[in-house]
Amino acid sequence: MKRNFVKGIKALLCVTLVGTALVGCSSGNANKSEKVTDGKIVLKYATGDSGPAVEVQEEIVKEFNNSQEKIEVKLETYGTAFDQKLAAAIGAGTAPDVVKMWNFPAYYKSLVPLNDYIDKLEDKKDFYSTLFNYANMKDKIYGMPIGFSTRAIHYNKDLVEKAGVEIKDSWNFNDFKEASKKITKGDNYGFYFYYNPDPYALESFLWSNGGEWLNDAGKPVINSRNNKEVLQALHDMVYKDKVAFAANLGDDFGQAFSSGKYGFAEMGKWFIPSINDTGLKLGIAPMPGFKDGNGMSAVHAAFLSVTTSSKNQDAAWEFIKFYTSKESTKKLQKIEMPVRESVAKELGLLDDAQIKPFYTMLERSVSKRPSLVKSEKWPEVSSEVAAGLESIFAQQNADVSKILDDVQKKVEEITK
Repeated sequence: MKRNFVKGIKALLCVTLVGTALVGCSSGNANKSEKVTDGKIVLKYATGDSGPAVEVQEEIVKEFNNSQEKIEVKLETYGTAFDQKLAAAIGAGTAPDVVKMWNFPAYYKSLVPLNDYIDKLEDKKDFYSTLFNYANMKDKIYGMPIGFSTRAIHYNKDLVEKAGVEIKDSWNFNDFKEASKKITKGDNYGFYFYYNPDPYALESFLWSNGGEWLNDAGKPVINSRNNKEVLQALHDMVYKDKVAFAANLGDDFGQAFSSGKYGFAEMGKWFIPSINDTGLKLGIAPMPGFKDGNGMSAVHAAFLSVTTSSKNQDAAWEFIKFYTSKESTKKLQKIEMPVRESVAKELGLLDDAQIKPFYTMLERSVSKRPSLVKSEKWPEVSSEVAAGLESIFAQQNADVSKILDDVQKKVEEITK
């Protein structure tokens, strides 16, 4: 599940307002399900994917259609126009029955809570429970997980070994900084960082110190002492210790890290194949904790959701059950990290040195819900936080505490 989160966050900021505006535009006219000549219920399933990801989904849809005689699913590929097309369909009351979803702040009002369906699954415990936190809006689950990536530390084995650095499964921020210092020499930097980091992803670092952007009530805690400690420490790595290179979030991560100039970088699993293809010896380690070794990670997850426009919600759930079955989950492994523990074990992913750390981070972060799903105002909140983060990391003499205090005030106005 590779995603460009620079574009993704910008899209979220733009379409959430459109999506939430259109939620209330429907007059209640349900999406009239078609009937084919043999009497099957026809469901529409929409995805924003393209390329190989669509091919896998087409295969699963075909197998579902061939597995029974009552329901026929038709796959619709919205591509990069996903949000525009979905928002328009919701406004017109003609939304697809099932959608591949992650942007719950924008769309949850137009989706069906799936708690009752999920609770009846005999093998519910086979799904990594952390994932349900990312489809949880106001204590209701609006999506069934189909794939994910956590964040983890990518490291250049050659630079690490040359510097005499030992990588451990449990390490703290000081360990990480000292390792970065040892690697920084000549054209090499210890840590590849961003001067304009994504607020959603950066919350991983905050969690590791007991911080967060929004509390469980959806109120801002942006200028908390815990947050200030973490952001000051990261700022120091760039400007005081000079062991971190501040790049642009829009740069090609795979290309940058494959240059061999950086010891560490923090990212999801999406670039592993392309980096491996360059011949660079890539290692993956869990996220460092701040004071102890209990690093945590935000999760980038994908789900299947049922829209309120669907007149055949039970049939839509039957398709989702098939899509998230063990056999389908194995097929999805071509494009997604398996969301079932049994499948991850069977495929040997929990023994794969480059994949296991992502599952480690998933399990370590089971207690966390991202600020993304704590407030409908997250897009506006994220915009203000992003501006604050860029102000911090683009300036050598930035007053971290004051900037966070200013962002706190702005977000208080947004969320009051």
